[in-house]
Amino acid sequence: MNGFFNRVQRFMTGRNGFDRFNRFLFALYIILSIVSIFVYSFIYYLIQLTFAGYIVFRTLSKDLYHRTRENMRYIKISDAVKAFFIRQKNKVRDRKTHKYIRCKHCKAQLRVKRRKGKHNVRCPKCRQEFSVKIR
Repeated sequence: MNGFFNRVQRFMTGRNGFDRFNRFLFALYIILSIVSIFVYSFIYYLIQLTFAGYIVFRTLSKDLYHRTRENMRYIKISDAVKAFFIRQKNKVRDRKTHKYIRCKHCKAQLRVKRRKGKHNVRCPKCRQEFSVKIR
């Protein structure tokens, strides 16, 4: 059995393997498979088969440059979506103690303590200073 794993390991040397984008595609494929239990359509079956083929293609591909670029694009998009939902959760959590405002210059989200009155705020991203009125 150990010889089999060594042969598989030698075969996969220099290939892309199973990265984060492949895991996402595989999860999507599993969801499509579960939905296909309830929905039977030839077009749906072709879409599902295309997903499976693309996952195998990406896993066995030796074009590491392009597969890495695809994975990096996926990571950039998924991290942005994840950061958005974390920020929304934090806004709800901090709604009584802090106020979230946007920088007037770079549009970055800033968290300011909720104290009534006019305050001068400096953006940590662009270093611009502006005033904010909190009610």
